[in-house]
Amino acid sequence: MKAPKAFDLHTHTTESDGTLTPKELVERAYARGIQGIAITDHDTVAGLSEGKKRAEELGMEFIPGIEFSCNEGDLEVHVLGYFIDAEDEEFKSQLKKLEVIREERNRKLLEKLKQYRINIDMEELKKEAEGNIISKAHIANLMLKKGYVYTRGAAFKEYMGKHGVAYVPRENFLPEQAVEIIVRNGGIASLAHPKLITTKDKVLEELILRLKDKGLSGIEVNYSSFTEEDKLKYWSMAVKHGLVVTGGSDFHGGNREGVDVGDEGLNKEEFKMLRGLAK
Repeated sequence: MKAPKAFDLHTHTTESDGTLTPKELVERAYARGIQGIAITDHDTVAGLSEGKKRAEELGMEFIPGIEFSCNEGDLEVHVLGYFIDAEDEEFKSQLKKLEVIREERNRKLLEKLKQYRINIDMEELKKEAEGNIISKAHIANLMLKKGYVYTRGAAFKEYMGKHGVAYVPRENFLPEQAVEIIVRNGGIASLAHPKLITTKDKVLEELILRLKDKGLSGIEVNYSSFTEEDKLKYWSMAVKHGLVVTGGSDFHGGNREGVDVGDEGLNKEEFKMLRGLAK
């Protein structure tokens, strides 16, 4: 088993679709010998205060972050934000808009599932999701618990995924918007797990160029499911386009098996380069 990376800059807690609280996540990272941790919950900053407090108590570097879930046509694009100001009022107002959009999508999804005799109400869903963000991961967990599916994967493949019978497309939130919101906030924007966006390099590079025009600073080169060949390819893209390297495990606790905090991330030198961009 390889040693964990010094800095894990892609993690999720119970405030979005992870299964550890912010405090528990930081403590797990500390126990694994990780020096610095970023909490990057989907479309929320609710866990940052708790995570920062525990990290400071343990003497760890804490990077306040977020992961925006965006879409562009058929592509699902995620944008990471680092060193963000979670108290910025304009930033919080943008997150509130995304919360309303997500709630409406969840409502439509539950209605569609009812057509297939899968009955889940919003109240039990809120109990399943400990934090403010209710995601498809929480719906999948309930579908499994209530016996509607035999695996969480089936909940996505057969019902909620892009080719599932109850699929509800996300309301258009462009990655350019996410980058602009992060930059206006004073944070650093990085394109998350590029291989999961598309394997067509030309399409990806066109996206990178457009986002760089809006202030994109990094690309997630070091990611838990990437091969060494993948990392080399995306490192080359980062160099070509003048972007810094970011990296992380994309840890979700029990909602993503086989991935532990620190399994991927940055070494000290890579983190130093990223930190040098912070305002």
